[in-house]
Amino acid sequence: MRTFADVAGDDAASTRHRVLAAVRDHGPISRAELARRTGLAASTITTATQGLAVEGVLHETEDAGESVSRTGPRGRGLSVDPALASVAGVDFGFRTVRVVVCDLHARALATRESRLAERYSSEEGLSVAAELYRAAVAELSAGQGAVVTVGVALPGPIDAVRRRVIGSSVLPGWSEVTAGRLADTFGVDTVVENDANLAALGEHVFGAGRDVADSLTVKFHSGIGAGLIVRDRLVGSAGSGEIGHFAVAADGPVCRCGKRGCLDTFAAIPALLEAVAGGAATPDVRSLLACTAAGDARASRIVSDAAELVGDAASRACLLFAPQRVIVVGAMAEAGDVVLEPFARALRRGLIPDTPSAPEIVRGELAERSTVMGAVALALTASGWLPVAS
Repeated sequence: MRTFADVAGDDAASTRHRVLAAVRDHGPISRAELARRTGLAASTITTATQGLAVEGVLHETEDAGESVSRTGPRGRGLSVDPALASVAGVDFGFRTVRVVVCDLHARALATRESRLAERYSSEEGLSVAAELYRAAVAELSAGQGAVVTVGVALPGPIDAVRRRVIGSSVLPGWSEVTAGRLADTFGVDTVVENDANLAALGEHVFGAGRDVADSLTVKFHSGIGAGLIVRDRLVGSAGSGEIGHFAVAADGPVCRCGKRGCLDTFAAIPALLEAVAGGAATPDVRSLLACTAAGDARASRIVSDAAELVGDAASRACLLFAPQRVIVVGAMAEAGDVVLEPFARALRRGLIPDTPSAPEIVRGELAERSTVMGAVALALTASGWLPVAS
């Protein structure tokens, strides 16, 4: 993994940044270990760390991490002060918006959430998100640094190069939304990415993907998407990962994207709720999960059949990229084995038989927070506080 120390090394006047980056990547870290990792002289390390400590950027700790010697004054660990600055993540779901403000160690300091009308406009969504964000920021203690970057997750295609939402029937009414407009909304620098991609990033940095370099995260939710991590880097371009729009039946129902027979029309939460209702009042997803947990045969069969379809779609991505691990997130992942078992069965059936590279299949560790924590990771990376892969 390429660290910020490596990035900073491109700059001739980078001593300060190399030291700070190495502490952020490896801290708590002793001065001796810091010199070894940066290749700087001990005298240079002493001068740089003293200056950063005076500024309040670095502080010493008795917590001896793996890279800290337990003997002598030079064995005290140097760490970045997590209160130096804050970042925020904003997750726009299909009917909810969630905001979390974190310190530089990604510890949640304040959270807010609100329900929204189905197919809410960008004006409505941004107005509610801005209100939640202001309320969350108001909770920060006097000693906590201000928010420097906001990461935003949206359930639709994002042009990461032009930093804007791509107008589509999947996310109608948001085509004029750019990172600049989002920055105006929140009052600080803002970065934006697709929600499934950020669910993958959240699980990779903080959850079930922490110990593997290559993973596929499938978001089984109101829409079905996938995010891919390759060699510790989130990959993909605008419109990638939209496995919910794989064709399942050529003569199936018309999807919101305009195609016919997409996976979403059979397996996404709205389709499941409609199937379970059977013409009666449509339940909500909590009721559906409660039915599967109680062993309701009809609900369990509808959900497990959908999970097989999603697993089959995920197998196609695995054939192309061979991830070490497949992580299932989203509301339907909370159904546990009712989803994971048929999902895994279909995924493995779609792979080459007896392949030694079959991925491990697990449920995400962050539950409903996977996407918003991915937005936090995006903000930390964009503001220079999280290592990035080469």
